[in-house]
Amino acid sequence: MEVIEIFRSWQGEGPHASKEAIFLRLARCNLRCAWCDTKYSWLGGTNMGVDAVSRRLIEVGGDEVKHLVITGGEPLLWWRELKQLLTVVKGKGWFVEVETNGTLRPGELLDYVDEFNVSPKLSNLGVPLRYRVNETALRYFVSSGKAIFKFVVDKPEDANKVLWFIKRFGIPRGKVYLMSQCITREECIAKDEGITKPMAVKLGVNFTPRLHVLMGFR
Repeated sequence: MEVIEIFRSWQGEGPHASKEAIFLRLARCNLRCAWCDTKYSWLGGTNMGVDAVSRRLIEVGGDEVKHLVITGGEPLLWWRELKQLLTVVKGKGWFVEVETNGTLRPGELLDYVDEFNVSPKLSNLGVPLRYRVNETALRYFVSSGKAIFKFVVDKPEDANKVLWFIKRFGIPRGKVYLMSQCITREECIAKDEGITKPMAVKLGVNFTPRLHVLMGFR
């Protein structure tokens, strides 16, 4: 698999925000979102075998951290390699999150992943609907019971776009998290308070901060 980086930090978003974790960032993506904050992952990374990756994860985690966040890019492009990797990782008692744009079905990975952090893309990211929404995949994630859904919002009118996903795919509102589109601490605070938190209350869903931006960690 093509690896961009492996590092130890804290989960900044979603239900496990502030949890210390090991991050495995994989290369390549099937989308080109205008606001992507990891565009450096699109073009490729370092080729590493499954054994080499698992050894590095265990080395970085030590005896203290057994929480893995797999991100990208779009990590489900590497589902075959991830199945082999997670067989090892789960055998050592790790908790596994996979961050995905929701356009690819997880297939056999469903048995090895504790939580999928699915982030369907709204029209504000500049990607045509036919590329950013795979209805079959999204329904699969909903029915799996293993997915939460994070939506990046930028303006008050994005509420209607989020509501479209909730109603069309039957996403439980307790599984929905709204997150501000922001790149600086000041911007995050302003949007969190002025747009995203009120929208979450209005829709009856969860709000998640971007702790890595607010607190300045990786």
